[in-house]
Amino acid sequence: MILSQPSALSDQSELFDLRDRGLLLADGVFDTSLVSDGRVILRDAHLDRLIEGAAALGIDLERKAVAHVMDTAIEDSASGALRITVTRGAGVRGLADDMAASPTLIARVSEYSVSLTPDAVRVHKSTILRNPTSITARYKTLSYTDNIVALRAAVQAGFDEAFFFSPAGHLACASVANVFVQMDGAIFTPPVGDGALPGVMRNWILGRGRVGDFGVSERSISLDDLRSADRVFLTNSLRLFQPVSAFETRMFNAELPAGCAELRAELLTN
Repeated sequence: MILSQPSALSDQSELFDLRDRGLLLADGVFDTSLVSDGRVILRDAHLDRLIEGAAALGIDLERKAVAHVMDTAIEDSASGALRITVTRGAGVRGLADDMAASPTLIARVSEYSVSLTPDAVRVHKSTILRNPTSITARYKTLSYTDNIVALRAAVQAGFDEAFFFSPAGHLACASVANVFVQMDGAIFTPPVGDGALPGVMRNWILGRGRVGDFGVSERSISLDDLRSADRVFLTNSLRLFQPVSAFETRMFNAELPAGCAELRAELLTN
């Protein structure tokens, strides 16, 4: 079954099977991408991530079907945030259900300003540990409870965002973003082995290997490393780049590295 809601402003609705395992068990994956003038930024990478995430859960998903949903969900000149949700589909009661019908795909475009420049955020250390061996740490599954609870706790404590750490004490990621830390004349981001979600923007930046004058690579980052950093910033597919002004009581340079503006322009114009 394929459901599509082309616009956040649309009154369109679809029948939804209440036996769907995405609804009942969070048995599925999702992807959010930025749309600019009818073009999905880093389209192929977002398709790849959905297909890989579905395969990791054992959901049989055809790339052609996902691409069709992605391309038909947006109007020619649309800009905004496109979310595609994939569930295993409807099934009988129980966890080990191999009798689900076909996957459910839901596409929805929401308003989001492509020209938005995100404000710097103040970050709180979550008490929830990130399990690097969990499939929810490696793929964007529908199970986002830890992220929701961590972010709510951070906001209640007077912050804007939360950082997850692994049981070994290494920085993993933020609630909805990857983390980059500038120190020792270079920029580092936590490896997947420490619980970092391999985000589309993160992978694109690592593939380029540089942000302006700084080389970029993976490295485990301890709490002491973070507190002694020169600069910290976040990346995700909607905000692209977002500075961190403080981690708890530790203040940082709230300006992004100069190279971020060039990379942002490249993403939005190429």
